[in-house]
Amino acid sequence: MALEIAVLAAGASYAGGVFTYEEPVGAHERAPLRPGHLVLVPFGRSGRPEPGIVLRRIAGPSKKPVSLEAPLESSVRHRVQSGRPLKAVLRPLEAEPVLDPLRLEWAGWLSRTYLVPINECLRLMIPAGLIPRREPIYERISGPSGGQLEQAVAVSFAEQVLLAALAEGPLTHSEAHAVLRDFPLTERRRALQRLLQRGWIRKGWRIGERRPPMLRWVRLRTLPDPTFRLGRNRAVVERRRRLFERLQAMERPLPADWLQAETGCTAQDLRQLARWGFLELFEQPAWEIIDPYPVPEDPPNLTPDQALAWRSIARALEAGRFHAFLLHGITGSGKTELYLRAVAEVLRRGKGAIVLVPELALTPQTARRFEARFPGQVVVWTGGMAPTQERALWERVRRRQARVIVGTRSALFVPVPDLGLIVIDEAHDPSYKQGIQPEIPYLLPAYHAVDAALALARLADAVVILGTATPGVELRDLAERGVLEELSLPRRLRGYRQRLAEQARAFGASLDRFVEIETEVLETGLPSVEVVDMRQELKAGNTGIFSRTLERALDQVLRHGQQAILFLNRRGAAPFLFCRDCGHLIRCAHCDLPLAEHLHPTRWVCHHCGAVEKPTARCPRCGSRRLKGMGIGTQAVEEAVRKRWPEARVLRWDLDTAPTRAAHALIWQRFANGEADVLIGTQVLTKGLDLPLVTLVGVILADVGLGLPDFRAAERTFQLLVQVAGRAGRGLFGGRVILQTYRPDHPAIAMAARYDFDGFYRKELTFRKAHGYPPFQRLVRLLYWHADPERAREAAERVGEALRQHLERKGIPPTAMIGPAPCYFSRLRGLYRWHILLRGPDPVAWLRDFPLPPAWRVDVDPLDVL
Repeated sequence: MALEIAVLAAGASYAGGVFTYEEPVGAHERAPLRPGHLVLVPFGRSGRPEPGIVLRRIAGPSKKPVSLEAPLESSVRHRVQSGRPLKAVLRPLEAEPVLDPLRLEWAGWLSRTYLVPINECLRLMIPAGLIPRREPIYERISGPSGGQLEQAVAVSFAEQVLLAALAEGPLTHSEAHAVLRDFPLTERRRALQRLLQRGWIRKGWRIGERRPPMLRWVRLRTLPDPTFRLGRNRAVVERRRRLFERLQAMERPLPADWLQAETGCTAQDLRQLARWGFLELFEQPAWEIIDPYPVPEDPPNLTPDQALAWRSIARALEAGRFHAFLLHGITGSGKTELYLRAVAEVLRRGKGAIVLVPELALTPQTARRFEARFPGQVVVWTGGMAPTQERALWERVRRRQARVIVGTRSALFVPVPDLGLIVIDEAHDPSYKQGIQPEIPYLLPAYHAVDAALALARLADAVVILGTATPGVELRDLAERGVLEELSLPRRLRGYRQRLAEQARAFGASLDRFVEIETEVLETGLPSVEVVDMRQELKAGNTGIFSRTLERALDQVLRHGQQAILFLNRRGAAPFLFCRDCGHLIRCAHCDLPLAEHLHPTRWVCHHCGAVEKPTARCPRCGSRRLKGMGIGTQAVEEAVRKRWPEARVLRWDLDTAPTRAAHALIWQRFANGEADVLIGTQVLTKGLDLPLVTLVGVILADVGLGLPDFRAAERTFQLLVQVAGRAGRGLFGGRVILQTYRPDHPAIAMAARYDFDGFYRKELTFRKAHGYPPFQRLVRLLYWHADPERAREAAERVGEALRQHLERKGIPPTAMIGPAPCYFSRLRGLYRWHILLRGPDPVAWLRDFPLPPAWRVDVDPLDVL
């Protein structure tokens, strides 16, 4: 029996990604390999073992059967089919299929929609922790030995050392390099290559055993006698006492790493106390959960708006068929409570749910709310996790020990059994789009999580809820065309009477301004927005960062002990550096972008490739010392706040201060706990943060990004401003928003100040229709890059001419193709970039029979054309 297998190796995509292999003999009688099975197959000329996913079985006689129990070296047998040898599967990696037919069908949809091989789509669904470690192993089979080695002709000293070592037994690749550690790397590689060419050694592969990720647990056996000496000094005794107190209070085993972080004890403390017999240390697979969970929170009563929306969602969940909602709720309107209700209903029906958030920074806050409502059922999935952690969480979901996934866009690919619901919060956010990354050797699909989720839900007969306060033009168009059912939450909830009354007593506030819309729920409107024309500030002699209006407002906030957010979507101290004598702009050596100035320590940083350069005192073109940073970034705002309000406690939240999920959670928690008065940050501040003491939001420069030559620039600006305005006035004291801008009459700024969603949508729709942009036409962007600018141009023009002829044969009008042309950012990371744009009702169909060279990348429905 032959099998079609999608090989998950990096080089497999360039050959189509799918290959035919022989099924090992004995597999059919014992456990036949089925579609969705994860297997190990020999790939390439070296026969390197690579993982693959079985797509389908192909009937056919086998000439030379292979035993599953044969050693690896002899397990690769062949049979001849159409004059070509057929390699055999080495072995299955899991006893049962890891992907169900639904996910295989979805992978096919992803492949057809985003024009990438299906193996690249399947790779997104397999955690790295499932793949065993594979390492080359060398074995000596002939050649001179003993004293003959020194007499052998043209045998280098490195080869002699290696042959002598191999005479005592096989060596892995790392062991061979360790034997030759005194030789340069090039000499080591040459020695291995020459011995292989001579046939004196042969190369095989060793496959490591996959030990499941284990979690270490601590159980209290008995408490020590009060007179027992727990350590030699006071610090050791104190932390060990805290350890016993924590274990005694919880009355159950606790994870060792969590216990160490909680009490400050060390691994040595645990081992010593276990030797004395006070503790028991044991390990279990990381997905086996043994501790009981707290009682879940009771859901609050719904407001009339929430109840109306919930009736539609409940009907769709009860029907058990595909249905998609656009939940348009202003900031603070209670969308999350509807998400929680929907997940509860799905769990009650024995199904699973996926909840996506746009940013890594939002996962801690969102996960806490879901874990409180569904203890023991929630898994948090984000990119960049360790392979063992990925596998542990993946196994918990696969074994139905957790049925709710909360995470960023990659969480969509966790194969949740019996999927019943997909929630995408802040569905308008651009982070749901997978970008094109030239440095990655894989042909990853440039998918959009919203489109991919809708396709998956159709296959699974699941319900999709797309929640947003600022729906994009395409989402609103889908709702108007009936693809999505629009639900509205037009009123803002300030909170529940009991909680607000407690806060009012604590802060000496009043509840008089609130409107009671339900027995327990109080409501007020969105915060007022004031637009400050910075051109008038300059005329009045104010050349500082802050307008006089914003200064007075911040004075008032600090005087009353409240909190403020200052938003600027630029990092660093100054986005540009230029010479005031010759006008030279300091650019990144690898990108066609200016370097930004950062402080503490002072350095010049490229915000695209991350390159850091040491500042110089002189202009590299004219030698002048008059180099000056222009513009402002979050660091400059922080410096100005500390100088103007030295008594204020300031936090900054951007990629420089929070590069990890833990750092994001720490900054948010410190500000939420009232440990700072002013929070300065970039667009991470605009999404989903509920901070009740924030009464002022100041947007330092509202028109950042409006000057970019991109058809979505106005839409992104409108969404950012409305979202960041929603951070103000979510608590007792109301709030206000101040937008500083040099373009107060721009529609995106003027309509954001009025919260005019419909007006902006209609105006933007008119602009898109006039220029043939989505949703009226679809776009496909073809990208090419090369380190040599001339080769990049030639390759782009060559493909452009071939594509133009291809479209002519199909009868496609010439206006459907734009380019080839250099990208707006023509050089990034040392590569010169060219692109071609296709515009039409279905440009993807035009490319399915066009032989695009492998070095090109396809971006279907791009979010920008920069």
